[in-house]
Amino acid sequence: MLAGFASPVLYIVDDALAEKGELLIRHAVPYSDLTSLTDEERRRYTDKDEPLVYGHTLEDQIGGQLDAGLVLTGLYEDRDPTHPLAKFVATFLATRAIKPG
Repeated sequence: MLAGFASPVLYIVDDALAEKGELLIRHAVPYSDLTSLTDEERRRYTDKDEPLVYGHTLEDQIGGQLDAGLVLTGLYEDRDPTHPLAKFVATFLATRAIKPG
């Protein structure tokens, strides 16, 4: 079983400024478009029928797989070369896991 997800660090920066190449730490993780953005900022996405996003902690993401009885057999990182944060840190993760028994 493979599971892929965005790194929680991807959600700490102001997305609108990141699109302009500026990195400003603005949000905490866990992150939610519902609680972290103003109504006006949220409409930038909803007016274009884009989904709202949530950024979970690694403890929730990986710990949840372990709590479900999965055994992790691999962890992989990748970068979105279009995001300025990728110059400094991997922006996506994937795990490989098996369910024993």
